[in-house]
Amino acid sequence: MLRETASSHLGLYRAGLTGPDHRRHITVGRAAVLEDALEILRKNIGRKPRHHQLFIGPRGIGKTHLLSLIEDEIADDPKLGDAYMVARFPEESHRTLSFADFLLGLCEILRDILPGESQWAELHQRLATEENNAIIADMLAPAIRQRYRDTGQTLIVMLENLNQIFDQQIKDQRSIAALRGFFMEDNGCLLIATAPLHFGAITDSKRPFYDFFDVQILDQLSDEGSIELIRRNLEWEKRDDILEDMENLRPRLLAIYRMTGGSPRLTLMLYELIANESVTEVKRQFELLLDRITPFYQDRMSDLPPQERAVLETIAVMRDCPKTPNAIAGRMRMKQPQVSSLLRRLTKSQYLRFEDNPKDKRSRLYVIREGFFDIWLAMNVSRGERVRLPFLLDFFAAFYPQIELRNRKRSALRELLAREKTEEQKAAAEKREPNRKDVEESLDYLSEVGEPEEKAAEKLRLAAFQAGKGDDARASEYLLEARMLQVDPVGRWIIERAGSHPLPDYLGDMEDMIACWDARREGGVEAFAAKLREIGEGLTFKTWSLARIAFLRDHLALLPEGGERVELRLRVTALLRDLAQWKEAESEGRLSLQEAEQTGDEPLIAWAMNELALLLQTTNRLAEAEPLMRRALAIDTQSYGAEHPDVAIDLNNLALLLHATNRLAEAELLMRRALAIDEQSFGAEHPTVAIRLNNLAMLLEATNRLAEAEPLMRRALAIDEQSFGAQHPNVARDLNNLAQLLKATNRLAEAE
Repeated sequence: MLRETASSHLGLYRAGLTGPDHRRHITVGRAAVLEDALEILRKNIGRKPRHHQLFIGPRGIGKTHLLSLIEDEIADDPKLGDAYMVARFPEESHRTLSFADFLLGLCEILRDILPGESQWAELHQRLATEENNAIIADMLAPAIRQRYRDTGQTLIVMLENLNQIFDQQIKDQRSIAALRGFFMEDNGCLLIATAPLHFGAITDSKRPFYDFFDVQILDQLSDEGSIELIRRNLEWEKRDDILEDMENLRPRLLAIYRMTGGSPRLTLMLYELIANESVTEVKRQFELLLDRITPFYQDRMSDLPPQERAVLETIAVMRDCPKTPNAIAGRMRMKQPQVSSLLRRLTKSQYLRFEDNPKDKRSRLYVIREGFFDIWLAMNVSRGERVRLPFLLDFFAAFYPQIELRNRKRSALRELLAREKTEEQKAAAEKREPNRKDVEESLDYLSEVGEPEEKAAEKLRLAAFQAGKGDDARASEYLLEARMLQVDPVGRWIIERAGSHPLPDYLGDMEDMIACWDARREGGVEAFAAKLREIGEGLTFKTWSLARIAFLRDHLALLPEGGERVELRLRVTALLRDLAQWKEAESEGRLSLQEAEQTGDEPLIAWAMNELALLLQTTNRLAEAEPLMRRALAIDTQSYGAEHPDVAIDLNNLALLLHATNRLAEAELLMRRALAIDEQSFGAEHPTVAIRLNNLAMLLEATNRLAEAEPLMRRALAIDEQSFGAQHPNVARDLNNLAQLLKATNRLAEAE
């Protein structure tokens, strides 16, 4: 479960959300830059402020974090603290539209950080609504200058996203010139600023801030730096459980590094998933961040020619194949030399970087240099991408690269979902386990990782889970996603049948088939055979059974020869017969008998004979069916004894055939024997006894012995009502039989 907001690593590069000790502990790859900045400050103590600094690096590189480190060192070092005071503007300072706005903002900061100097509160109150910019400048600039002369303390003004202030907010170049003049004059102010890239205000020799700053470029972290960043955060949180496994995690962390390109903020977002598994919080923060930086990236795209913009968008959405020049040219429907020229230009202008293709060592793979830019492009090309963040999909693919890892994770997540809510909350609080929403989100993202069959199976499971919760809309979404995947015929059967029936009615069936499908794909022969047997034993008369039949028949040949395969084939035969699939049922029935005879298992042979005989009887081939039934009866009598329930089944089957061929006296004897065996075996009130009573009653009715038949029918009705309840189909059958008899005895009112 995600910890309190103040300790969330998503905010590590935002001022005010972490303490100095925490920031120092997790700082990686910035020691030299920080020391250079501090050395400049130390050398300038007691001198007129100069060496204004500008740190340039892409979004998420840690510019805000670096400013916080400088601020921490000034606060902790007595000499620096006496010589300097930091006035830090908000990271997103949208109110700075003129030089006067800058001064007013600085006054507001001084009011807050210097409560003992009442003049700043008085000046701010007086000037906050002043419309004349000249009055603001004439009052505040001298006040700031006078404070410097009185205290000798240099004011370090920290401004972030300076490019936005200069290029988008302060439109009047005279205001920008006045701002430069303010810092160049003897006002005791030093400017330390950040920007995501070089921008016109500092590169154009005709503009005021040209050659004003000492510029330092912040590089992305190395692979070792990224891993060290994660390790230090784990140390800070005392996550010994993960630290102990760091060596095993190393290949997966390196894959994450390749995905993020060494962006500290992206790395820390992924840290949240590794340590706290908070998918929902990462998504929330990430979407907020992308919304904030959208105007910046829109401007960057508008600065490029159309063909270069097209190249960047194409690379951003190519998340399913190597991004070689040839592949990029194919996606863009352009000739490779033309695309190669565009790639070179974008690489030179720092939009792209390349690496050797590990598969052939001859071609290059191109990636967008800035991780956030890559993700922003991918999400903006298609609205559909906003359903799942490409960034998080890439994470799950990188962190769980093998199916064994994914299945282990899925099993653990499903186990969490199966817990009672109170138990879940208690465990999450004690072990920092993710909450239910995070678990569902993780399973959702994992359903997009792997081969098509693997993804389809997971989407079916999620569809069943959502249907069980009553969320039919979400279940339908997963089924639709599963339908879009290329899977084998068995998987296609499951997907189509799941989509054509109310899912909650078939959740158990579906889970059984998916588990069996998994066992087959993963090569677990014993688990596969056991699961097939369970499915066969549970077959029921439903339309859904068509899918189960197709599933079982497709897999039967994979079982080794023997009784297990024969039993399963016999169950398929019986269900095909019940579903009037005559041709298929006969084929399976004859094959079952043939395989049963090869085993030499007499009871199994009898079972196969009975099933084939029932099919022949159903298709009106009674002469072929009778000898099979008599042989089955003889075998079971010999194997089990004359009073065994299986013998009663054989007697009943043969009796029904004799009834159908009008040999009623012989049929009656067999039915009464079957009834007696079942009453002795199961008890007088068992549903099987009700079946035998009904069969005998129908025969008595056929011989016009209605007075004998009626009590048998009423007894069968009472047994079924007691066993199944008044609304069961068996009860309806019993009522119908009794009603027909009552009509035959002219008791129409009672029959109705």
